[in-house]
Amino acid sequence: MNGRDAVTLTLTVVAAIILPGLANWGFSTLGYPWIGSAAWALGYGLGVVFIWYEWVRPLEITGPEGVNRSEDSGE
Repeated sequence: MNGRDAVTLTLTVVAAIILPGLANWGFSTLGYPWIGSAAWALGYGLGVVFIWYEWVRPLEITGPEGVNRSEDSGE
């Protein structure tokens, strides 16, 4: 892992987990628990979407070549 990847991972963890958690705590402390929960859910959800878009989507996940599925083999 190079320096840029470490920084990106650190910022992603901060933005996707820590900031929404702090927003939830802050709003709940101020007496707005529903807004805190919404801020947490929105922040966490956007973090999951970002992680999918940045790291999971570019992966080429394929099975091995030359393997027939049972529907294709006529069995």
